[in-house]
Amino acid sequence: MPVLGLTLGKFAPLHLGHQFLIDSALQQVDQLVILIYDCDELPHISLQQRANWIKQLYPKTQVLQAFDGPKQTGYSPEIIAQHNHYLQMRLQDYCFDYFFSSEPYGQHVSEALSCIDVRVDEARSSVPISATLIRQNPTRYQEFLSPIVFNDLMAAHTMLF
Repeated sequence: MPVLGLTLGKFAPLHLGHQFLIDSALQQVDQLVILIYDCDELPHISLQQRANWIKQLYPKTQVLQAFDGPKQTGYSPEIIAQHNHYLQMRLQDYCFDYFFSSEPYGQHVSEALSCIDVRVDEARSSVPISATLIRQNPTRYQEFLSPIVFNDLMAAHTMLF
């Protein structure tokens, strides 16, 4: 039976830290599902476009788009319950062996999906970047972006001005 893994995020934008996580997961599983949440942080880059980045860079992964996923973030019991319920319903046809993340939510997600919590570079020491920093100044952090991501960010920025 193939080993099945899951990772999720907004990938707003997809950067080398996310790619490090995906590459690490791919080394440990036969099949990787990547769930992408909709978000407001990159209003001029659609969920579809963010999904396409991953499909282009990782064509052997299964990319699922969470248009209807919860947008609230945080660790209150209500928010955790909302996310866990959404994931259990959205992913009910899967039986994951591993959940890969670099965030504390790895614990509650892996428990909700009855799989093993695998943290990858939680301290961000291998790839010291965050999507928040990149959103603030994509040109400054271009080295942390795939050319396809950087080009899309610059095209969206150009459209705004």
